[in-house]
Amino acid sequence: MSNVAELKPWEVWEFSWGSAMKHHSGRWEKAFLKPSGQEIDLSKLDVILHDNGIEFY
Repeated sequence: MSNVAELKPWEVWEFSWGSAMKHHSGRWEKAFLKPSGQEIDLSKLDVILHDNGIEFY
């Protein structure tokens, strides 16, 4: 079959400051801040996410 699409496993995490989407392999992709819904692209950044916020390193 030539039109078979590869599915990628995603996880959605909710935090007190918003929510974030991460690839199952462990790399964060996007964060969405509450209450504005502002989107942050994390795909090329080294970050740690937790309830206190986003740590950039």
